[in-house]
This record gives sequence, structure tokens and C-alpha cells, in this order.
Amino acid sequence: MKSSRVLDELSESLFAPLPRSDQRIKGAQYLSGLIAADGRKSVRNIASHVGGPELAQSLHHFIASSTWDWEPVSSALQRYADNELRFAAWVVQSRPIPRGTGQAIGVWGVAKNVTVPVKWNLLRSGQQAAECVASATLGFDQCAVGPRPVVLDIPGADLRPAFDRYMDAGAPLLSAVPANLMVQDQAQGRARRSLPAARLLQLSRMLRRPVEWTDPATGDVRRSLVAGVRVEWADRPLLLLGQWDTGQEQPVRCWLTNLVATPLGVLLRLANATQRVEQDFASSASHVGTLDYKGRTSDGWHRHMTLAAAAHVAQVVAAARARVRPWSQCMDSMERIGHGA
Repeated sequence: MKSSRVLDELSESLFAPLPRSDQRIKGAQYLSGLIAADGRKSVRNIASHVGGPELAQSLHHFIASSTWDWEPVSSALQRYADNELRFAAWVVQSRPIPRGTGQAIGVWGVAKNVTVPVKWNLLRSGQQAAECVASATLGFDQCAVGPRPVVLDIPGADLRPAFDRYMDAGAPLLSAVPANLMVQDQAQGRARRSLPAARLLQLSRMLRRPVEWTDPATGDVRRSLVAGVRVEWADRPLLLLGQWDTGQEQPVRCWLTNLVATPLGVLLRLANATQRVEQDFASSASHVGTLDYKGRTSDGWHRHMTLAAAAHVAQVVAAARARVRPWSQCMDSMERIGHGA
């Protein structure tokens, strides 16, 4: 894959905020090594591919204990990736950090054919996931046509602060919710009542209609039954969305959204972007070292993860320009967000 031009462009964009020339050089070396090194992306392995073992100590210092700020680099990555791939939406997911040291919140840009990580945050002790999510996404969406929808998939999180912040900001939000989440039915002609989300959807199953979508794991076109019910939750008027697989009485997945006027087919395809992220994460993690950082400092983890995300973006952008997929195990592209009803 001819990625040298993309690497040069990306390195120039990412490391321009770094104040020292030696830091900019080390950043470009580390990024290149994440792509070039085979196997686990340890500092020693990276160094052996970009100049020799003698670089290992300086690269380790650059990641683990240097003073450069990873936040401007992360912001530059988001702008570069968005400009190249033209994101239609954002997906925010949580992931356990290897060795049980905490939880990470990842923000992925969703484009026509691919998803890529553009930001990783470490969920600190005592910090609410919703606070971390809002901080990770609100404020960096600079799309000229307005904010793009954010899809949340964070099991166990208190979602009320997230909905409060997104709705107060006028930002579109679609979130997976547990089947037992209590919501208040707002359908016309029915008495208001509070019910678990899955139960209310089951009672409204006569509203279901079929919607087609592409399974990112297989590339097969699948059909699900979908229904939407107007509800009130956390003092907000929202739409409760449910998806049924063939022959199932209970919905297999439930979502809440403030996109109450959006066609159900569009919402389902948007929600299923989370599955595409899962597939792309599984396909890419070993290629760019997402799970390979063994250090113990928060700053070191953020620096490594920011550059691992950049390595992912570099390969996807180079592949997109060449009109090929970046990893052979990637499946066919998902349907374009918003195509069809």
C-alpha cells in the first residue's frame, strides 16, 4: 500500500502543534513504526523498524514521560480524517482497557464505507461516562450543515446527563438503552403509563415494519422489524426505537433518540453503525497497536492511543485513495447512513 504521501501529510498536520523539532521527528517515527512493525507494537519493535534498537529509549520517553500535549494532536487528527473521509455521524463506545486498569471511551467517525477512531479518552476514577462522552464530542463537530448525529453504545452508563447536555446543545443523539429502562408512553389515544422499554415496544409491535440493512460482519443484506414509540424520559420528549429479529417476540435492541422525525429505516441503519465499529475495531486493533500499550501513565496511554488512531486513519485514507480496503479481512461496505427509509 502506497501510504508514504499520506503519512507525510498526516504527520505534518498532527505534529505541527508540537513546539520542538525533535518531538515532531519522534512523532513521525512512532506513527510510521506503528504501521510498519509486525506483531505487537512495543516501543522496541517500533524502534527496530524506523531506525534501530538505539531509538527505543528516546521513543519510550517521547510517549511515556515527555511534556507534549496529546489533545491538540487528537484535534488535528479529527479534522484531517473528517476532511478526507467526510463523516456522516459519530459513534461513541466504551471498551475495557487490557489488564483491568480501567475503561476507555472511543469516538469513531462514520463515513460512507468505513469507520475510524478519532479520539480516545480514559475514564478516570469517579468520572461519569456521560461526562466523558459529552466532553469527547460536543464542541469539535465543525460540519457546515450542522451537528452530525452521535450514536452512544455505553452499557451501564447513566445516560440522563448525556441527553441533558446534547439536547441543551441542540445536538442529535441516538443511544442504546437497556430493555428494563423505565419510560413513559406518550402515544396519542392511550393513557400515560410508565413501563420498561422492551415491554412498551412489545405492546406496540403492531407498528412494526420491515427494514433492510447490511451486516458488516458478513456483507449480507438482512431484514429486521422496527417500531418507534413516542415516549417521555428524563423530562424529555423522545422516540423509543426497537428492533426485532425474525420470529422474536421481544425486541433484541432498544434505543432512545431525540431524532423524533427521522424515518425508522434511517435510524436503524444509524444505530447499526455500532456493529460496523465493532468489526473495524476487531480488524484493525492488531495492525495499529490499539491494545498494545503496557505503560502505566495516563498521559502515555493517551499519546499512544492518539497515534494508534492516527495509524488507523492513515491506512484507511491511503486505501480510500487507492480504492481498496485497508485490511483483507474487512467485509463489504455498510450502506450509506441515511440512504433509504
